[in-house]
Amino acid sequence: MNMSWDLWIDYHRCDSDGLTHASVKDVGPGVRLVPGSCLVVGNEEADSAVAEVVSLEEHGVVLVRVLNGSVEDNSGRLRQGNHR
Repeated sequence: MNMSWDLWIDYHRCDSDGLTHASVKDVGPGVRLVPGSCLVVGNEEADSAVAEVVSLEEHGVVLVRVLNGSVEDNSGRLRQGNHR
């Protein structure tokens, strides 16, 4: 896992509600997934972004809402407890 993000996501795994589906297996060390909190998401093939954790579902599915704009644009939304 690249340590430039808190949660690895596939941006294409987006549902009709605009939520991206990720897995708790892909969270970085020490990162807590708390609904309502924001964290840095990304993958090897795309720019990182900030996403809000919407919910933790059965079978380790994490639903996040990726925010428009860059990580820098949304840095004020990152909570100290989640972001390195």
